[in-house]
Formats: sequence, C-alpha cells, structure tokens
Amino acid sequence: MNETLMAETVTVDADVDAGVLHLVLNRPEKRNAFDLGMVRSLTRIIDGRPPGTRVIVLSGGAFFCAGADIAVYGRGDQGEIGELTRAAGVLVETIATVPVPVIAAVEGMALGGGFEVALAADLIIAGDTAKFGLPEVSLGLVPGWGGTQRLTAQVGGRKAKEIIMFGQRLPAAQAWELGLVNEVVPAGACRERALELAGQLAGSSASALAATKELVSGAEQALAYSDERATLMELFTSADGIEGVAAFVQKRPAQFGR
Repeated sequence: MNETLMAETVTVDADVDAGVLHLVLNRPEKRNAFDLGMVRSLTRIIDGRPPGTRVIVLSGGAFFCAGADIAVYGRGDQGEIGELTRAAGVLVETIATVPVPVIAAVEGMALGGGFEVALAADLIIAGDTAKFGLPEVSLGLVPGWGGTQRLTAQVGGRKAKEIIMFGQRLPAAQAWELGLVNEVVPAGACRERALELAGQLAGSSASALAATKELVSGAEQALAYSDERATLMELFTSADGIEGVAAFVQKRPAQFGR
C-alpha cells in the first residue's frame, strides 16, 4: 500500500508494505533551496516516520538542492540565520543517526546545504550529470551544516580543503572516484535506482542495518560540528560575509577586503 501526502515543501511517499519512506524535496521554484519550514518539515517527517520504516530515500527531482535559501541570508537577520543554521544542524544529525539507512538520490546539483544533507546520508546515488559542491567561501562564509567535518572525514583533509577553498563543483564521476558517491547512473534514472536499492535493504535485518550504521558512522560523531556552526555565525557578521552575501544577491563579483 502506498501512502502519498504533501507536507509543505516535502512530498512524502511511504510504501508501507515495503518499509520504504521516500521523501522528495518539492520547492522547484527555488531549486529546492532550504528555508526554515522545509528543514523542520524534513526533520519532523523523519522523526515521525511510519512504524515499520526500514529505509529512507531522499530525492529532489531534476535538481537535488541548491543549499540554503540565499534570501534568508540576504535579509541579514542574525536571529533568523541562527535559527535556520541550528535547525539544519538538527536535520543533518537526524539523517546521520536515524537507525535506518538513508539513501540520497542526487540529480542535477547538490550545492552547499544540499551537499551537506547528502553527505549525512548513508549512501549516495548520482545521475551522471550531477555535480556536488560547497561554494560558501565565495560568499565569505564557510559550510556550517557539517560540510567541513563530514567532507574531511570522507575524503581527507587536503582534498577537503581543495574542494572547499576553491568552491569546486565535482562531477558525479569525480565524486565517485573520491568515494563520495556509491554509484553513478544515467541522468533521470537516479530515483528509480535508489528505490531499487532501498527495496533490497528493506529485506535485510533491520537491527543489523541499524548496528552497522551506528558502528561505521561512529567516527564522525565526535567531529567539531558546534565549532563549525559558531564560525559560520561569526562570518555572517564580518565585513567579508556581509559583502559576499550582498554580491551574490545582487549578482555581481564580491569585493573582499585585503
């Protein structure tokens, strides 16, 4: 039995019989950029998942996610920015620790917070035209939703610095070579493949999968996520942070201080 409903900006498709919960980011006019409501909806849905959920698939249509909604940053309200950053921290931690496998199906772009959400998942399936990146340095900021920590844990410090400092956009094939992506499939086939794998996992021992996730992910639990978020909030109020966000909103090159 399939149960489909709309939860604000997230479409929920629960195949109750199969034990698969499919969550689709559904804010296409914003390239699925996260605002506070979307972040909280995802967290609430995962926490309140139907009994018997054995696997979660997260997808976003033709464009996975452009990251945080830059309009929030552009307003410059530190309270609002802080609230979004804290809520996003809860979301990625929820994805990383929920005791069922989470598969991210990435088509198009996974940038900024979108990449950070995918990094928190247990498996990533990518369409062959997908790209991944953390462009925050170009805004005078740093990734603040776990990106500096999880990317370093997954690819090593030197490569993480290169990717973040240069704001690289990694093609799916390169992300696979680095071990960030589990499988690359033809564009448009990503969601179908992720659901196929979810079906396979749903037939496995739920307790063994949960234990495997906890053990393998254990090394990431002690990383400095709170330090990362604090640094991001400091940079929002810096001259470079203010200039970088303003330049992005105004679609002009940033003029950072020397």
